[in-house]
Amino acid sequence: MTSRGPGRPVFLPLLLLLKTCTVAGEDLSWMSDIVATDFEKQMAETDALSRYFTKEKNDSKVFPTWETMKARVGEFTNVNASKIHNHNYNDMTAFLKQTSLNYPNITHLYSAGKSVEGRDLWVLIVSDRPREHELLEPELKIVGNMHGNEVVGREALLYLIEILCVNYGKNLFLTEIVNNARIHLMPSMNPDGYERGMPGDRISAMGRSNANDVDLNRNFPAIYPEHREQSGGGDPEKENVAVMKWLKSYPFVLSANLHGGSLVANYPYDDSVTGKDGIYTPSLDDMLFVELSYRYARAHSKMWKTGRRCGLSADGDNFLNGITNGAGWYHLAGGMQDWQYEHTNCLEITIEMGCFKFPTDDMLPKLWEEHQFALLSFLEMGLTGVYGIVTDRNNNTVANATISMDSGKTTRATDKGEYWRLLTPGTHMLTVSGQGLESDSFTVTVEAGTRAVRHDVQLLTCGDNETKSDYYIRGRGKVPMAVIAFNESGASVLYELARLTCSGDLTLDDDVSLLIVPHYNKPDASTITDKIREFNPSTFLVVADGFVETITFSIAENQPKLFNKAKLDESLNKALAFEIGIAVGCDQMVTLDRKAATVGTVLNIIKTAMVKDAVQEFSVVPSMNPSDHFTPEQSVMVTSASLSGLEKSKCVTEVKPPNEMLRLLKMGSGKPPYTLVAAIEKRTEALVYEMMTRWCESPSNEGVEKVLKESTLILMPEIPHTQLNCHDYNTISPFKKLLNDVIQAVPQIDFVLLFGTGGLKVRYINETLGVADRMAVAFKAAHGSMQNADTDACSRSMPNERESIRPFTWNDTKSALVENFSSPDALLAQIGCCYENLATGQLFEENRHGIRRAFEERIRGVRIIVDDEPLTYEVNGGVRSTEFKGPRFINLPNGLHHVVLYQKDTIFSKFDVQISDQTPTVEKNLVSRSSNLIVVSIASLLIIVACLFAFRQRVTTVLNRRGFFTGSKEGFERIPLYKSDDEDEEDVFDMQKL
Repeated sequence: MTSRGPGRPVFLPLLLLLKTCTVAGEDLSWMSDIVATDFEKQMAETDALSRYFTKEKNDSKVFPTWETMKARVGEFTNVNASKIHNHNYNDMTAFLKQTSLNYPNITHLYSAGKSVEGRDLWVLIVSDRPREHELLEPELKIVGNMHGNEVVGREALLYLIEILCVNYGKNLFLTEIVNNARIHLMPSMNPDGYERGMPGDRISAMGRSNANDVDLNRNFPAIYPEHREQSGGGDPEKENVAVMKWLKSYPFVLSANLHGGSLVANYPYDDSVTGKDGIYTPSLDDMLFVELSYRYARAHSKMWKTGRRCGLSADGDNFLNGITNGAGWYHLAGGMQDWQYEHTNCLEITIEMGCFKFPTDDMLPKLWEEHQFALLSFLEMGLTGVYGIVTDRNNNTVANATISMDSGKTTRATDKGEYWRLLTPGTHMLTVSGQGLESDSFTVTVEAGTRAVRHDVQLLTCGDNETKSDYYIRGRGKVPMAVIAFNESGASVLYELARLTCSGDLTLDDDVSLLIVPHYNKPDASTITDKIREFNPSTFLVVADGFVETITFSIAENQPKLFNKAKLDESLNKALAFEIGIAVGCDQMVTLDRKAATVGTVLNIIKTAMVKDAVQEFSVVPSMNPSDHFTPEQSVMVTSASLSGLEKSKCVTEVKPPNEMLRLLKMGSGKPPYTLVAAIEKRTEALVYEMMTRWCESPSNEGVEKVLKESTLILMPEIPHTQLNCHDYNTISPFKKLLNDVIQAVPQIDFVLLFGTGGLKVRYINETLGVADRMAVAFKAAHGSMQNADTDACSRSMPNERESIRPFTWNDTKSALVENFSSPDALLAQIGCCYENLATGQLFEENRHGIRRAFEERIRGVRIIVDDEPLTYEVNGGVRSTEFKGPRFINLPNGLHHVVLYQKDTIFSKFDVQISDQTPTVEKNLVSRSSNLIVVSIASLLIIVACLFAFRQRVTTVLNRRGFFTGSKEGFERIPLYKSDDEDEEDVFDMQKL
């Protein structure tokens, strides 16, 4: 197929499960329509497109349809039928050269390099001034035929060249695209592979690779080199070296890479952190990539549809809304779109143009008809967003200025100071920075269906008196810090600090975002105060005369114990008091830049001394509901695609609850204790799915073999109407109705583990089993960012919920509203801050040790195997338990315990049990004697009946052979089955043995 490869397992993110809802035996043709099942339609409302563009996805201004684009383009001269056929290298070269000769004013043909066998990698530019870059005109490109036997893109680019040239000056839409962009079209990146292909090839690998048998789309330097496949070869191939140089030579803004094998628009990242298939791996520009992909898909006649379409397998491929994240489909290391995103300004998506890789000539007219308006619609996206020129105060252009934003990658201006930034519809804040110049931030509003907005930026020189401001912001890290001064001596130091950090002479820690306020006590300080509140720093450093002191700050106006203030102040005074204290006010021999550099050093020390905040340590991973059900801003998406495999391996089984909106999955031994594990927010669903997958696939690696052997887990990865917004918790009672429904389905559940966010802390309810507190302590102790913290590291917690660990209770007003609630004990693990965004960690990885340790405490105790007689128990002379029936698990800490079981008020059994790390789980079989007697009696009776039946059969057989049964009066006669009586003697002998 495309950027992927034939003959290897494709792990679709649960979408493969959807094919069971269709007629699997139906053979899909490349011309077949795409029809969604009801389930697929439902899933299509929860995918990335629907979450980012809930209202806009059906707006033809944002996503023009094939029909809309046809109307917008209007009448034009299409490709002559005689030219719509497969073009080999010689034919393609002749086509391009002839076009260049026919349209010299708007085309320029050049070679980006040579293939292994010496063929040119031809590129034709189409533009009103094709031979030179026009100031502020975006450079766009499309690459075809990267895999030699995937040829639809190759042909489509030749036909696109034809309509752009033939209609220039005649059709307004096509003329405007040519006039407003410089379009580079490379019909074939792998001309050697093409020559090895064969028309009519649907899914083979013949001609896919280059002449060295290397897959070019796995041969770029990979983000994770350890994920490289053998088909990607070693060092970059000749074609890839040429293309990488080409990509660096032009300020490309937008690109498409045209492949074949399926019908979908695919966007970065192609590779996942784990290197496994089916892991949604968004880039910083995930929303924009979703828009670009659906822009192409929607303008195709059928790519945009949800459902099964002709693809790599006989059963086809399933996609929602015709788009997919690359790694969410399956991972690919060394792909061009990932390398391009990491190393250039250009944003590229990959288009799978159809399930036939090498169509015959008669198929091409239909394929061109389907793709022509999608190509034009996609090119038009290159003319959107914001653009401009960056200059200094003397109107000199600022080369290589950086353009950064919160929800996208940082790009660089050209050596002429030009910048282009594609943006999704809405309002965005961009920050432009240049070496030795003050940064400038501005907001821009992008309206759907409109051309790019121009915004020129003038940057002022660092330290210029005219550039002095009330405050400065340096760095874009995730740890917000502030430094302020109250007098002129302190202000002069901070102005110098602002200059040094602007010019690059002083570098702050990459994780720091610094607010510098030289004059905090100005007469009109309201603007400064508002800015500080908006910035929400976790720490202040005050620069003033006298001793050094740190001041901590939070919105709750109480000090979060992220670090030991007393020890830090002592450290600073010992190490830096002379330099800071005297430099600020006394010693005139210490230069201003040295004072400022010292302040910068102190800031970095403070940042290092702090307990790392969740904003940098934790990812809040989206849901992995079937079919890319997720929050796309986040960094890692682990889908539930493995569920079918886990169910087939019998690692998990589905439990049918009375509430049809619930989905419960069971794993473990089937023995008590039973624990419910649930995600109560959209942001924590991924953790439960990945926990389930990891524990199934590699329990030994996760250290949970004993947990699974000695207990049973009921997993609820998603809850109905789950919470989309992050918030802190001061109770979990609102979940009692939901938990009640679950316990009705699985009444053995007596403990609940809930995962939420809104803080970095644990809460527990310990009213029955006496294990929740130990589990909470174990979880916290094994958690990297909780273990040494006494208070919540997240600054926006509820003021009365700052403790890192504390008990909750069910006994509140909200609990009283739920009748017949069985009140299981519970643990709430809050594992992320609300203000966290675009973190790079993996949620399960960050919590896996805490979860394992909590469950090790969960299985510490004695399992009692009894019959269904109602019993109670008492441990070490304590309070007697509530009545129970059947097997029961009693949680016990390490040590020797005396357990007494009662049947009503009569002692049923009593015993001592030793619990230790070596033997955390002990089982006692106490099935009553009466039950044993009944079982033995029934078994004995069954044996006697079986013997009598066997004896009767033997006797009947012998008598029949002796002729005692000669038939009925109606003429039926039994026919002997044996010709002699020799065997009868053996039968009689057998009877005697009986």
